Amino acid sequence: MKPPNLRLPAVICRSLLQSAAVHSLPISEVLGSLPYDFSETNNDATVEFSALFELAEALVDIAPFDTVLPFVKIVSYEKVDEFMTLMVTGKSMRSCLENISSLIDTIWSPGFTAQYHSSRQHDYLRCEMQSLYPEKQQQFLLEFVFGTFLRVGPLLTGQDKIITEVHFTGNPLFEQEYEEVFQCPILFNQQTNQLVLLPNMADRPLASHCPPLEQDALDTLRKKIVDMARGGGVISQVIQVLKRQNNHQPQHIDTIADGLGMSVRSLQRKLKEAGATYSSVRVEFLIEESKALLLSTNLTMDAIAESLAFSDRAAFSRAFKRIVGVSPSEFRLPPSH
Repeated sequence: MKPPNLRLPAVICRSLLQSAAVHSLPISEVLGSLPYDFSETNNDATVEFSALFELAEALVDIAPFDTVLPFVKIVSYEKVDEFMTLMVTGKSMRSCLENISSLIDTIWSPGFTAQYHSSRQHDYLRCEMQSLYPEKQQQFLLEFVFGTFLRVGPLLTGQDKIITEVHFTGNPLFEQEYEEVFQCPILFNQQTNQLVLLPNMADRPLASHCPPLEQDALDTLRKKIVDMARGGGVISQVIQVLKRQNNHQPQHIDTIADGLGMSVRSLQRKLKEAGATYSSVRVEFLIEESKALLLSTNLTMDAIAESLAFSDRAAFSRAFKRIVGVSPSEFRLPPSH
């Protein structure tokens, strides 16, 4: 069984790159070595999990450390701020982590679950996964989840050190770096991947509890996940193919479908689920291209319309005004003072 073809917000890649920049890593060199275009990292773009993993792996390969934990320690969640809001506005640590766990299950199921448990001796954050992912990707997921908790746990509890042990089911790997990051014993070849926490923390009330903010963040994140699952990512995929071809000539849908490794019918269905058609996506892509030509060249409207394969200047102007809200000529005018 193959691992699920997950798509995640592309802004995570941007945050990862920003973290790499803080560590003074040669980002351009890394980007040039990967077969992905990470320039489309706006709020609506998505990226396959495999691409995110390859980016992280390439950055770690040139870093003076062996895990993604130093990145996770400083990564910015600014563009997915609902995630951090959800992490700190629950009634208790248990409810906060149950909210996040439910979202993780939605994104990564089947194959990955995160659950909070408690006993008289300890609390636990346990991560279980089926062998759907390669071993390196499993470790990446664990490091990302455990590293995020390492950041958020003290915010939730007001205590600096709440992790007493870290357990991995795999063989010893990067033990020294894990110990430096988590500041506690690291145990390998265990029955469960888990963080062992101080006891009696699960249901302790949080001072930052705010039900309206908690529910709003949860609803927003669920909607974003549903949008991705329903095909929001396919629009970005189509745009990536159009960018790679980038000759502005009419591109038939069968060419795009072939470039994405799917049938025309499948592509049409995915676009319909995302509330779009191939024609609408292509026209909006061309309009974005035209903005650069309008602002950075002296080409006439006729020349721009022809270069973008519009039937004539009028058709280009109608499409531009419908999408942008002003005519191409008005868009080109310098701002008045």
